[in-house]
Amino acid sequence: MTKQNLPDTAYRVTSHEILAMLAFEPGPGTTLTRRVLGLADLPDDHDLVRAGISTLNVRDSASVDGEQVSLHGPANFLARVFGTATLWFDITRVGPDAVAPAYIAESPAGRVALFLQPLSEYVCLPLLEDTAILEMVEATVNDAVAAARAPSGGMVSARRYDGSAEPSVANIKVLDDGTMKLASLPLDERGQLKVRDLGSAEEPGSVIRALLSVPA
Repeated sequence: MTKQNLPDTAYRVTSHEILAMLAFEPGPGTTLTRRVLGLADLPDDHDLVRAGISTLNVRDSASVDGEQVSLHGPANFLARVFGTATLWFDITRVGPDAVAPAYIAESPAGRVALFLQPLSEYVCLPLLEDTAILEMVEATVNDAVAAARAPSGGMVSARRYDGSAEPSVANIKVLDDGTMKLASLPLDERGQLKVRDLGSAEEPGSVIRALLSVPA
């Protein structure tokens, strides 16, 4: 996803701005959000958190009135989603040209898709209320597999996170000749994900969607 083709609803944030949002709206989903995005649990007065507040303020996404700091617009929405998130999906394409992570979060406050860009910048896309989150997962997997097919293969890793439980995992390896292998639970006798060929009639996104439709 390039900056030239971003929809109007897209909102760009950095990792330290997300740290600031997590400090604003701590809730039952905060720990899960930190875990999925790989963010440290920092105190509110940490330099990175304060830097996030400063840049949000510069971008008119936060305001400071004495000791009182308030979030506005998309930043306020994201803070509520991150603090109340109950379910996350991580779909990451790993190839010779790039590592491209995408994340999808569901919470009582709404749903959002995040796409990690260079320099720890996230493109955040709020999803419509009637968007089925598993449909978004399916579409994201299909896009990642299509990108992995050219020019020289790669892997698409998909994970479902529910609370503190171990994530459900399903990986698709795209070989140089375009054929695909699926690695998924349950584990085999060696403790490894079971591997099988993905049939030509099987759509990768649909297969991953079915596997990740329930917790591990």
